[in-house]
Amino acid sequence: MSIIIKTIGGLGNQLFQYAFGKAVSKKLGVNLLLDIDTSVIYQGLRVHKFCLRSFHTKVEEAKNSNVYGFVWLRRHKRIFNFLYHSLRLKKFTSSFYFPEKKFSFDENVFKQKDNMYFDGFWQTEKYFIDIENELRKEFTIVEPLSDYSKNISNEIKKTNAISLHVRRTDYVTHSISNEFHGVCSPQYYSNTIKYMTDRIESPHFFIFSDDYDWVVENFKSLKYPITFIKNGPEKNYEDLTLMSQCKHHIIANSSFSWWGAWLNPEKNKIVIAPKQWHKNAPKINTVDLLPDDWIRL
Repeated sequence: MSIIIKTIGGLGNQLFQYAFGKAVSKKLGVNLLLDIDTSVIYQGLRVHKFCLRSFHTKVEEAKNSNVYGFVWLRRHKRIFNFLYHSLRLKKFTSSFYFPEKKFSFDENVFKQKDNMYFDGFWQTEKYFIDIENELRKEFTIVEPLSDYSKNISNEIKKTNAISLHVRRTDYVTHSISNEFHGVCSPQYYSNTIKYMTDRIESPHFFIFSDDYDWVVENFKSLKYPITFIKNGPEKNYEDLTLMSQCKHHIIANSSFSWWGAWLNPEKNKIVIAPKQWHKNAPKINTVDLLPDDWIRL
């Protein structure tokens, strides 16, 4: 008996999907399988590579036979959408297909049965807070940090480190992503930096971004010690680890920096997140997205 979780998106999304699947599978008493196919196009964007093998996660890949060929069908999104919507097969597939119905916590996921295929992003710790300690152990990296990251890590441990994350790339260049997500404004970063520096003595900002040149140009005048992190996307798991080692966090509207902050185990950490998570999606209820003690600005 098992359930299947579709993994899609970058590292942050995949961590949410794995954490969700782990929690649901344990609650139902079944095995967890992951549909990790990376050939799918989603909203015009090619799916990121599967990232979770860089961590101590227990990954078992789903095969077509696991849910009567449904894995194959779901990977062919156009065919599936035609069958699911045009032919109104929602009732037929309800016994083995559970799409995410809302952005906020949905307790019905724990009432499903084995052989269910879960398709969504599942972005709230409410799904997996009961297995928090287990996940923190699994979400540690397998390989030692590179020499570059080790040096950054040592610097983080010696300072009052504040991670600051700027998400750009597809949020800027891809029309759908830009319209849906948008980027955090300069005013957001100005306000969050002031909030932190009013409360933290001798702050040292460690700035993470997928657009290194842009953040250097736009944050170089910050009147506090700064370290710009220059790991590329191939080392995203190292960036996540370094981020989690900081004492406090300014995150973007990004699941990646959400996890960087969440994986910091300190109870007295300050985490600041954007009040508006989506640019043009006011109907999406994000009440469950952030832990209660995180600050929205």
